[in-house]
Amino acid sequence: MFKLFVYSLFFTFISLIVFNQIISHEIKDKVRQLNNINYSLKKEQNKEILLKTDWVVRTSPERLQKLSEKYYPQLRLSPSKGENIEFINQEIEKN
Repeated sequence: MFKLFVYSLFFTFISLIVFNQIISHEIKDKVRQLNNINYSLKKEQNKEILLKTDWVVRTSPERLQKLSEKYYPQLRLSPSKGENIEFINQEIEKN
């Protein structure tokens, strides 16, 4: 009887060790996945910040003014007139 008890206790301990290793491995995998997701998220946030900064720089009025002066001979840009906007409004009202 004692022998059976010792064997069952031994089997129980071995089962607990195996179960512990399986759970530990799964936890490590989940932590690795979480770290990958956090890294990807941080990377996307950095891209968003970079794009917003780039947009602010590219659309700054000073830069646009310099570009319009530089390329004026090629593009022949002129300020828009209020008459054009009024014409568009009249066309919309006709429809």
